[in-house]
Amino acid sequence: MKRKSLNYTLVSLCAVLLAVAQVAQASCDDRRSPGMDWSGCRKVDKMLDDSDYTGSRFDNANLALSELDDSNFTGASLVKTDMTRASVTNSHFKNADLTKVAAYRANFDGARLLDSMVTKSEFARATFRNAVVENVDWSRSELGRVDFSGATLKNVSFEFSNISRMIFKGAKLSGIDFKGAYTYLTHFEDVDLRRAKNLSQMQVDLSCGNLDTRLPEGRWIPDTWPCSE
Repeated sequence: MKRKSLNYTLVSLCAVLLAVAQVAQASCDDRRSPGMDWSGCRKVDKMLDDSDYTGSRFDNANLALSELDDSNFTGASLVKTDMTRASVTNSHFKNADLTKVAAYRANFDGARLLDSMVTKSEFARATFRNAVVENVDWSRSELGRVDFSGATLKNVSFEFSNISRMIFKGAKLSGIDFKGAYTYLTHFEDVDLRRAKNLSQMQVDLSCGNLDTRLPEGRWIPDTWPCSE
């Protein structure tokens, strides 16, 4: 009797696990829509642009090389999402969670990133040209060579992030927190930094600028400016 009961329990457990697996698989096949769950799904090199992803989940998903342009990610969760070389131009992120996102060489040109969390992320060599970034925590992240040319950044924290060789050409900065950020050859040419927070003289000395760079009170232009090619 006990043996039969054990066999029945094992069969039931297998059935439950199979059902869970089928549900998980089915969610990856769901059509694009607000509130969907593509967590852990593989969507590599797909055309996923011009979509409404409001409140959707992409945690641990692989979106590398995919086109996500002109889409709405309001309230979306993209924790640990792989967006390597993805195109996300002109898309809208508000109250989104991009913690630990990997977005090497991704294209976010013209995107709007508002009131969002992007900590411990990797965006090396990504582009945010003419983007709008406001009220964003981008601390403890790898942001080497990110291009913010022509972008507007307000109340953004780069605390303890690597922003070496980052480009701010023509960007408008206000309330940017540079506490502990690594600024080796960061390009501040023609940028107004007077409203920056926690920008030390050592960080200025490591960076690149010119006579048109406006520095916060108490900071001065180093002899190494402008940087050599």
